[in-house]
Amino acid sequence: MSTEPVSLMSSKPRRRGRLILLAAALAGGTTPALAAPQVTTIHLPDWGLDDPSRVRQGQLSLIDQPGGSRLVVYSLRERSPQPATGEFRGAIPDFQGNSLLVDDFAAGTRNRLGGYFNTFQRAPSRAQAAVATAADGRRALRLQFARQATGYCGLWVHLFDFTAHPNQRRYLDSQPFSNLSFWVRGVRGGEQLLLKIADAEMERREDAFLVGHLDDFLAEARVDTVWRQAVVPLSRLPRQISRSRLASLVLEAATEDSSAVYVSSLAFSLKPQPLPALPEPAPPVDSRRLGKATWVWNTAELLEDEPKLEELRRLVAEENIDHVFLQLPGPVSGEVPTGEIVPDSRLRPLLADWTGAGVRVYALDGYAGYALPGFHARVLKTIDNVIRFNRESNPEERFYGIRYDIEPYLLPGFHGPRRDAILRNYLELTAASARKANAAGLAYGVDIPFWYDTPDEYTYQPVMVAFSGSSKPVSHHLIDLVDDLTVMDYRTTAYGADGTVRHADGELAYAAAQGKRVFVGLETSPLPDELLLDFSGKPGIGLGGSLPAEEVIVMATKGDSTLMLVVAAAESAAKQRETVARQLRRAGGDPQTALWWPISRRVDVPGDRLSFSRLGAEPLRQVIEETAFEFRRHSSFAGFALHHAASYQELREDLR
Repeated sequence: MSTEPVSLMSSKPRRRGRLILLAAALAGGTTPALAAPQVTTIHLPDWGLDDPSRVRQGQLSLIDQPGGSRLVVYSLRERSPQPATGEFRGAIPDFQGNSLLVDDFAAGTRNRLGGYFNTFQRAPSRAQAAVATAADGRRALRLQFARQATGYCGLWVHLFDFTAHPNQRRYLDSQPFSNLSFWVRGVRGGEQLLLKIADAEMERREDAFLVGHLDDFLAEARVDTVWRQAVVPLSRLPRQISRSRLASLVLEAATEDSSAVYVSSLAFSLKPQPLPALPEPAPPVDSRRLGKATWVWNTAELLEDEPKLEELRRLVAEENIDHVFLQLPGPVSGEVPTGEIVPDSRLRPLLADWTGAGVRVYALDGYAGYALPGFHARVLKTIDNVIRFNRESNPEERFYGIRYDIEPYLLPGFHGPRRDAILRNYLELTAASARKANAAGLAYGVDIPFWYDTPDEYTYQPVMVAFSGSSKPVSHHLIDLVDDLTVMDYRTTAYGADGTVRHADGELAYAAAQGKRVFVGLETSPLPDELLLDFSGKPGIGLGGSLPAEEVIVMATKGDSTLMLVVAAAESAAKQRETVARQLRRAGGDPQTALWWPISRRVDVPGDRLSFSRLGAEPLRQVIEETAFEFRRHSSFAGFALHHAASYQELREDLR
C-alpha cells in the first residue's frame, strides 16, 4: 500500500458543483468520536451527479484519527441496490449413498453447498474459527471461544452461497433427510454449546432458532476429549422453521467459559444409518520453501541514516527476505508526485549487497493518480531511467525488476461512472510498462487488492472491465500482463468468510493457470478504526414532521456546493429537527431545502481486522502458517509479502 497522500488531483479541470461533507458526532457503539464537525470536499460530478436529490445510495466512512474522526465518501449512486424478491428457493444437490457430506472441514473455507463458515461475537466475548489439526492428527474446524458474563459468541456454517444475488441463492431442501450429524471433540471436555439452525428468512434477519444443547444429541450426553458423533433428528427442529430452505447451522457458547472444540464431517443423511465416519489424519503437506518479500517506502530517509539502513540490512538477512520492493527516492511536487524518478546512484552498494545474497530487488513507486493518462508518459520515463541505471551499473548493482503500487480505486469517482475509464487507462499503462521492462530483461510486477474478483454487495459482480478484446475481472487482466503480483490480502484471520484464504484463492487459481507468481500480502503497519455508514432510498425533503429522531445523513445546498451532515440520534423528532437546523445554519445551508436519509447500516471495521500492528507477532505467525497450508496447493503461490519493512521491524523481536 502506497504511503502517498490519499487526497488526489484529477487530470481534468475542476468543475462547479462540489460536495462538502460535514460530520457531527454519532452516539453509542464503538463509533469513532468527532471532537468537532469535520469537513471534506469532493467533486460531485465524479459520481455522475449534478443534483444531490438524485442520490439513492451511498456509503460514508468515519476514520478514527488523533483529535477526531475524518469523514470520507466511498460511494454515491443514483440507484439503490436491487431489492431481494423474498422468493427463497431450496434445492437438493447431487450426492451418492446415504449421506450428503456438507464438509469434512479438512481444508479450505467453502463447503459443498457453496457456503462459508465464520464466527460471530459481541464484546467482551470473543470467538475465532480455523481449520486446524487436533491432537490425534485429524484436520477439522476449530472453534475457540471466550464467553464472558456479558456478550455472546459462536460459529455459523452457511448451507448456501452468500456471494450470489439474494434472488439467485439456493438453500438446502432437507425434507428427504432424517437427520444431520457431525463429529465433535473438546479440548478440555465438558464444553457447553447451543445448537441453533436458521432457514432463509431467519438468516436474512441474522437470527436462528434454538434446537437444543449440543449435549442432548451426544450418546454420552457430554462433549469429550475424544471424538463423539452428534446426531440430530430433523424431527427435533422447531416447527416454525422451513425445512425446505435451510440456510445455516450455529454453535454458540452456552456458558461463561474459555475453551475450544473441533468439528468434523457435517452431513445430512436419508436414513439413520450408516453415518459418515471420521476422516483419516491429514497426510504431510508440500514442504517447498516459500519466498518472503517486503516493501521499503522510506528509501530517501535510509540513504541519509546509516544506522537505520543497517537495521534494514539485518532485517532482510535474518528474516530470510528474498524479495525487496524498494521505493525509488524522487522529487515530490506538493501532494502529487511528479511521476518521473531518476534512480539515486547511492543505491548501488545496497543493490550489490542484496544481489550477492540472492535477494531480488524491485524498483518501486506508487500513486493512484498514475492510472490517469496525464501521468503515463512520466511513469514510462521512470522505467526508461531504471533501464539506463541498470545499463550503467555493474551486474550485481542492478535492479531485478520494476514494481508499481498504483491503487486506482483511491481516485475520486472510482465507485461511480468513471471506473471503467480509470481501469482501462490503468491497464493500458500496465501493458506498456510491462512490455518496456520485459524488453530490457526486467521483471514487472504490481500490487492489487483482493476484492477485484469478488462480487460486491450491491451488484454481486466482480470488478469487470473490457480490455484487449475480452471482458473479465480486472485482476485477471493484470495477471495476464505482469510477471508477478502481490495480492494485498489485508486480513488478520486465515479462515472463514472474511479470511485470507477466501480472499486470495481466486487470484492464485487464475495465476496458476497462466504460469504466473503471486505473493500474498499481509499488513503490519498501524491502521485506524473505521465506521462504515450506509444509506439508501429516496430522500426526505425538508425538516418537517417526517424527520425521525434516529441517526440521519442530511444534504443541503450551499451555492454551487452541497453540505452533508451525519447527525446523531436525538431524544425526539423535534429535538432532531432543532439539531439538524442548527448544524445546517452554522455550515451555511438552508434547512427548508435539506434532503435526508436514515442510516440503514453501521459496520465497525477495527484496524485489528486488517493489520497485525496491535495484535503482535504470534497471530501473524499463525495466519502465515494457516494460509500457507491452504495455498501450497497452488503452483502460483510464491510466498508472503509483509507491508512494510519499518513496521515489520517493530514486530521482529517478538517473532523470534
